[in-house]
Amino acid sequence: MIHASLRRSLGTAVAAVAAAASTLLLMPVPARGATLLSAPLNGVQESVDRTCAAKPLGDVAGVVTRELTAPSLGMVDARLSGGDGDWDLAVFDAATGDVVAGSSHAGSLEVASGFVTAGQALLVQACAREGAGGAPKLSVDLTAIDAADTATPSLVRVIVPDDARMGQLQELGLDLTEHGGPNFVEAVLHGADDAATLKRAGFRYTVEVADLGAQSARHREQDRAYAAAVESSGLPSGRTTYRRLFDYGEDMKRLAEEHPDLVRQVTLPNLTYEGRPVEGIVISEDVSASDGKPVFLQMGAHHAREWPSAEHAMEWAFELVEGYEAGDQRVTDLMGATRTVVVPVVNPDGFNTSREAGVLGGREGPEELVNIVAAVPGEYRRKNCRLVNDAEGGSCLQPSIGLMEPGVDPNRNYPGFWGGPGASDLPLAADYRGPGPSSEPEVRNVRDLISERHVTTLITNHTFSNLVLRPPGVQSQGATPDEEIYKALGDAMAAENGYVSQHGFELYDTTGTTEDWSYYATGGLGYTFEIGPSHFHPPYEDMVAEYEGDTEAAGEGGGNRAAYFLAQEAAADPSRHSVLTGRAPAGATLRLTKAFTTPSSQEGVSVQDTLETTLEVPGEGIFEWHINPSTRPLVAQERGREATGAPSPPQSFSGAPGLDEARPCADYETEDSACWRDHAFTVPDGDGVDNASAAVRIAWLTPVSDWDMKVFVDSDGDGSSAGETRLVASSAQGTTASEEATFADPLLQPGQQYVARVINFAAIEPYEGTVTFAGPEPFQPAQTEAWTLTCERGGKVVSTQQVVIGRGETQRLDLRRCHPGGPQE
Repeated sequence: MIHASLRRSLGTAVAAVAAAASTLLLMPVPARGATLLSAPLNGVQESVDRTCAAKPLGDVAGVVTRELTAPSLGMVDARLSGGDGDWDLAVFDAATGDVVAGSSHAGSLEVASGFVTAGQALLVQACAREGAGGAPKLSVDLTAIDAADTATPSLVRVIVPDDARMGQLQELGLDLTEHGGPNFVEAVLHGADDAATLKRAGFRYTVEVADLGAQSARHREQDRAYAAAVESSGLPSGRTTYRRLFDYGEDMKRLAEEHPDLVRQVTLPNLTYEGRPVEGIVISEDVSASDGKPVFLQMGAHHAREWPSAEHAMEWAFELVEGYEAGDQRVTDLMGATRTVVVPVVNPDGFNTSREAGVLGGREGPEELVNIVAAVPGEYRRKNCRLVNDAEGGSCLQPSIGLMEPGVDPNRNYPGFWGGPGASDLPLAADYRGPGPSSEPEVRNVRDLISERHVTTLITNHTFSNLVLRPPGVQSQGATPDEEIYKALGDAMAAENGYVSQHGFELYDTTGTTEDWSYYATGGLGYTFEIGPSHFHPPYEDMVAEYEGDTEAAGEGGGNRAAYFLAQEAAADPSRHSVLTGRAPAGATLRLTKAFTTPSSQEGVSVQDTLETTLEVPGEGIFEWHINPSTRPLVAQERGREATGAPSPPQSFSGAPGLDEARPCADYETEDSACWRDHAFTVPDGDGVDNASAAVRIAWLTPVSDWDMKVFVDSDGDGSSAGETRLVASSAQGTTASEEATFADPLLQPGQQYVARVINFAAIEPYEGTVTFAGPEPFQPAQTEAWTLTCERGGKVVSTQQVVIGRGETQRLDLRRCHPGGPQE
């Protein structure tokens, strides 16, 4: 259900975007605008052991440079492709030496994108790293941008008195943050159209930050002062400024180069829409071994503008490596007992655009260049960069008008309950779920990563709200079968960082989120950290304090550093997962697999999930394999119930506008009883009756009229909604000929009287109403599932067996008869 105001806004905005910038809106990939340069880099025989994006390196071995001039305002896009080994790439302002764009991926595929102005002299620098071979091709394109004036983003606090009203707010498609509390949630408004959307829907709000761009400028000035004042921060890396995308690539590359026994780079299988690799690192003692250790996963930057989420994930990698090298016993124990995977930037296309726009948002460039921030979905971009028409392509330069931002929200695209509450089906809405579950390359990357490893605990970092969230994200799922251990760990971590530990749905219902899929599909525990009390990317010093625990909220706690230690120690704790031990022939490959269908919230839409992991049996023939339980939490508990009778027949009512009652008021929140009609009804009870839910529907002749509806508990039984406060359901769409609101157990109680308030927002026609009852969800008994375990020698499957194992259990297996020639002692 979509409110009329959103429909009107969508239509107006799409027309405006199409008229003003249709070539950008539907720009195909890989066409990126005017080609400024395309040539192979021949003649490179040596390598350079320096950071390519740090500064222009001049005429030195292993470096190739090209000079060019930007013909117009826009985004420059420099790329390397087709080479061998490892190359890096950077673009500099030729006059100042400031880096405009950079790329430091593993290998020779590089994409460096940044903003430039007309006539700007540029220096493109390609650097051959150790092991670089055959000359790659360098191409430089420029996509022009029309820096027309657009609205200033602001942050507001929206009053939401109950769950029903929250549901209506979510249906507006606005850019809701994860910062909420009793009766409120904060949202980013991208101009007057968004504010009008709130007002038309009858929402009250207060302005928290009138100009996010101006606030960002102040924060970046604070960052410069902080970096100048301190030689090193208290972070494990000692950094004093926010990383740009190429900094993450360089840090991961350096850690792997300098600590080859501890750190290994990984590139996830799917390129982004703009052609970027998504990368991470694996960290452990003897990192290249196949050793059966449990896996702890740290992720950041699902949402582009949430820079601290990537910083904290990256700093955890430094925490482990530096702590191990320094002999820290706690770190050493974890490095021996676990394997850590860090993916600091899940959404590199969106993050790069946000971060580069943030450089300009800090007023670090010419005024004309700074104006680009307002012309594209820039510093406050949330989503990835998929094309608005859902074509298989993307560009981060598609224009954004008001709440209209092209792209998909990666954290609404996972298969777990995809397409349900808290995820929009509108491609321009802030929480757009995508055209299908796992349609986005960023999400498929994370699914592949988890499906090939036993991730026993994960943290997906976000900003902001000082929260530690655990599943479920949608209230209708009820408590997880592991609520006791889930809550205990969440509470312990929150005691360190001073955040609030709660279920995801306690903020508001969301579906298609990371940990809802990962937990319900694999059994691995997953949490979302909402870092910081305010701001998507606050001053860097504040981000450092959140990591270290130097905040008022953390008090005596150790901040996110201490919370991450608890999470990784939980990942190592065999009582929180499962363990297979035993004997098998040295060199044999043990393989665990399970295939199943993950349902979505949309009828007939599902995803086939396959979990497949391997272990190489070590030389002594004794193995210990830390795995997740065999039975998925999604099927591990009973669902629904047997009906005890039939649902009751529908009840009917009707009404019409009048002068003294139900007169037009254009105010959904009105408490003037002259603006509505009340219709009381009782949920029938008794032998042979089983009503588990009720749907209240009103309908009229044409969309010319606009009726809205609220359903309350009639606490005093007088048949009137006046003074009632227990709202159980509501509906307020606009530009329709009907409204419908559903409520179920525990809000629905047999024998209880309710009252439907039908509000005349702007109606001239009568309506007919019905209350329809439904029985319970069909009973589904708890199920037990098994892993399929195969033992393979010489590429052949020698033995196969089913393994049923629960959380906290250890099973001992004797696989010594696994021989390619047949069973042997």
